[in-house]
This record gives sequence, C-alpha cells and structure tokens, in this order.
Amino acid sequence: MKKEAVLWESLDSNKVKCKVCAWRCERTPGQRGFCRTRMNIDGKMYTLIYGSMISRGSLDPIEKKPLYNFWPGATAYSIASIGCNFRCKHCQNWNISQCTISEDGKNGFYEIAECEGRGMKMYETTPEKLIKDVVKSGAKTIAYTYNEPLIWHEYIVDVAKLAHEHNILNILVTNGYSTPEADQELVKCMDAANVDVKAFTDKFYKEVCGVQSLQPVLDTCVRWKNAGMHVEITNLIIPNKNDDINEIRALSKWIKEDLGPETPLHFSAYYPTFRMDEPRTSSDILEKAYDIAGEEGLYYIYVGNMRSKQGGNTYCPSCGNLVIGRVGYSFTSLDLKDGNKCGKCGKYLPGLIGIYNPNKSSRGFFL
Repeated sequence: MKKEAVLWESLDSNKVKCKVCAWRCERTPGQRGFCRTRMNIDGKMYTLIYGSMISRGSLDPIEKKPLYNFWPGATAYSIASIGCNFRCKHCQNWNISQCTISEDGKNGFYEIAECEGRGMKMYETTPEKLIKDVVKSGAKTIAYTYNEPLIWHEYIVDVAKLAHEHNILNILVTNGYSTPEADQELVKCMDAANVDVKAFTDKFYKEVCGVQSLQPVLDTCVRWKNAGMHVEITNLIIPNKNDDINEIRALSKWIKEDLGPETPLHFSAYYPTFRMDEPRTSSDILEKAYDIAGEEGLYYIYVGNMRSKQGGNTYCPSCGNLVIGRVGYSFTSLDLKDGNKCGKCGKYLPGLIGIYNPNKSSRGFFL
C-alpha cells in the first residue's frame, strides 16, 4: 500500500532525494527510485509497498536464512515483498526481486522479458495484524527476507518495534546497501542480520549486481556490528566471477579485522539461474575457501547449498570440539553447557547466541 516515506529531503523543482539506501536516488515527480518501490508523488517521496507482501508468511528454520550462531534451532517467521535495489544477474529470487509494484501497492507486474505479461497479486496487512499472526504461529523471530528488506524500511521498522513488545526478535537477510541515516533507525529494532557480501571487488558489483561500489555494504556491516547487532556474512562463490583465492582471503581478513573473528562466514554454492549460466560451484573451491577462512583466523565457517563433511558444523574456537553437528538444517549432535559454553573445555563460545531446540522440524511451510 502507498504511504509517505521517511528519510528523504525536498530539492528544487519538486525533486526529492531518498536516503533509505546507498543509491540516494534523486527523482522528479512521477519517477520511481532504482528499487522500483519508492516514488516521487507531487514533490513527496512515497513507499508503495508498506504492508504489501507476497504471502502471509512462512515458517523456516533459522539456519535457512542462513543464521547458524543466532538462536540455532529456532523458527523464523519469514516475510517478503517485491523489488530490489540491485540487479544481480544470478539472483535466485529474481521472480520477486525484479517485479515492480503498482502505484496502489496491490499488484506486482513485470517489465523484464523473462516474465512478460505476468503479474502477482499482493497480500496486504498492517503491522498489528502481522504480529498477531506471528504470535499465533509460535515463532520467536521474524525474518525480513527473500527480496531486499532495506527498501521496505518504513514497514519493517514498524513491525520490528511491535515485535519487541512481544519478545520476538528481528532478522534482516539483506545485501547491506544501506545508509547511516537508515541504520540509525534499524539498529534500534533489528537484532541480527545475514549480509550477502556478494564479492570483494567493485568490478563484480558493477558488472554483476548493477551497483557502483562494494564499500557501502562493508560500511553497513561495521556500523551494525559496532551497534551490537549480531552479524553473519554470506559469500556466494561463482566460478570465474568471484572464486579467486586471493579475493576469498581478502574477504576473510576484512571480516577478522573489521568485524571480529567471531563473525560467522557462510560460503554458499551457486547454481545457474536467471541471467547467468556459469557452471555450478564445485565442492573443491568451497572446501578451499573453508580452509582459507580458517587460516585467516575466523572462528565459525560454514558451507551452504552443498553437502559438506564439516561445513554445517559449529566447532569450539578454543579446543576444536564439535559443539553443534548439523546435516542440512537439522541437528545431529549438541555438546554445550549453559547454552553457549563448550561441553568439553567449558570455555565461552564468543559470537554464539541463543537457545537450542534439537527436536525442531527442518521443513519450512507456507501459512
């Protein structure tokens, strides 16, 4: 639905400047931002997706986000809208990220050849109604995910504040292309984030993602971590695009130095989709990346989208003991004391937060 936006300023000639994401779009009346969801209407900036969702939500294992060190074993109530401030050629959720919202926020439509003539009916709900649904579901976390949640700023902030009143935590699954202005509001109500650092070069971001620079993403991660949010990083490794071992090593070093060695890093396998047809990621490069991150001193390294002997497990950084064994999204073993101490050496596990539910289901389902 349409609602006047926050974090924008008026310019000359009824032009407006949006400050929600690092594009900082300047638009004349009738023009939309790069995200396709924010619009200058008569000299004011509006969001067109306030309360507009692709479904009522779904229940997912929190590990699917992926978050392995924040409430492992918990269930996340996942919600999504449409639109994105990136144009990734390999987007795995392109059918919603590259969809455009109607001005009244009730329908999605496509302007890309892959979906010409198709549309999408949106589900609308208020923050109050959504929180009632989350409470009824029994989930203790809400994940803003699948499309880019940062462009949904007004709605996710309103929902997150209500969620805290019901002792429900908030999770962002995001590309991290934020601004200091937006982060001032986000860090007050968001508890955790998985940030997709898509590569460690501007060249990749320009050629593959359609944005100018990696730096805003790195700056966002640092701001969030310094403000006390739990941050995990995902890096989808694509053959011939971002699989250079020197780049992987540079990313690992940056995480250790700027975010801390306790920050989890997920290496994820790519498969051909949307507008990219590079071959699938090999297990060899994922295992190599795993080893490199370990060599650089990161405590928690994971491998996703592909079976890995050790890449789903959590190990004690002090003694190497297996504290959480996983296959897929299910636990195979737990060896913890007092929630976040190693069952073998008894030392505190930095960066491991949460509760454990070994009997949880590994299946997600739509509500």
